[in-house]
Amino acid sequence: MFFKRLFPVFLLLAIGGLSADTSNEKARREYMLKGQMKEQEQAKELAAIAREKSGLFVGGFLGNITLKSVSSEVLNLYPLIYGARVGYQKYLNNYIAGLRFYGEYARSDTQKGFYQLGSVNLDLMLDIALSEDKKYALGMFGGVGMGWVGFEAKDSFNAFGMVLNLGIALTLETRHRIELELKIPPESFDTGVSTSNLYFVGYSFLF
Repeated sequence: MFFKRLFPVFLLLAIGGLSADTSNEKARREYMLKGQMKEQEQAKELAAIAREKSGLFVGGFLGNITLKSVSSEVLNLYPLIYGARVGYQKYLNNYIAGLRFYGEYARSDTQKGFYQLGSVNLDLMLDIALSEDKKYALGMFGGVGMGWVGFEAKDSFNAFGMVLNLGIALTLETRHRIELELKIPPESFDTGVSTSNLYFVGYSFLF
């Protein structure tokens, strides 16, 4: 008789425990689903930012180079370099890393001759966001290219070879990019003329 009286109590406790387990499992599933939906939304936002940072760009730059020669005609020149570039950049879905492919032309004119550099380049870019909306970023880049360099004067030379690019960049409002760049151009070793690395300050606009 005693067990018969307790049976309904045990039954209610069992049903209550089962309901609690079901509620906990439901809450856990809802929590995981919300987490997955949030991750998907964040991934979509980052992919949208990456698309916004990708596209055609054009830019210009100013810089300096040192030209040295055994000839007194072109000894220790420090001409101003100016030039332009055009290319395409593509950021990955994480918006942090990207690649850009571009062509550029640089030139310097002096009374004793002119210097030219034309190249095609491929750079890897890495950005760190400075604002919550990711429109401002500080980054770095590095890459390689193939280029032709020429100097026309009393001691002239032409060279074709690898170009190395290194630099840092500041991105403003996604579309505007300011860069400080070191470029190592091809050099001809069979003439009396030598050149230093090129140092640029550049600006690019992303369409």
